[in-house]
Amino acid sequence: MIGGCFSAIATQVALSLPAAGANKGYITMEDYNRQKALAKKDEALYGRFEALRTRAMQTSEFDALAEKDDFTSLSNLARAWDSSIRKELLEPSIIDLDAEGRSRGGEINKVVLNDLKSLDKLAKGGKKEEVPIASATLRQHVLEFVALEPTRLVEKFGVSDL
Repeated sequence: MIGGCFSAIATQVALSLPAAGANKGYITMEDYNRQKALAKKDEALYGRFEALRTRAMQTSEFDALAEKDDFTSLSNLARAWDSSIRKELLEPSIIDLDAEGRSRGGEINKVVLNDLKSLDKLAKGGKKEEVPIASATLRQHVLEFVALEPTRLVEKFGVSDL
């Protein structure tokens, strides 16, 4: 009786485990390690997209600096955005997109670089009245890139009730 219970439980557990490959009833260490590496890569990619989403909303800082006539800080912020946000968050995310996303992501990356160069140029020229338009354009382009976020990441990590 007890042996039969254990056999039934073992069968139930074996049937509930995900089968890999040719229905082996188990996954190999290689498959397990591949799944873990993919999960880690997806988590890092999702973190970069979340950071870009947050940073896009912070582009109003360009406007605030222009309003204060702090053009040196505005120029420094544009260069900092290029080195720390565009190069460290946006560019590395491109390679993890599908083929169409990589193509569009590369285009947006170039546009964001030009947006940042424009903000730097406006700062150096002291053209504070043009900065809000340029920062809004930058925000729009960053959000366009964020829209390329793979669906699997949203399904895996995203908040579904927003």
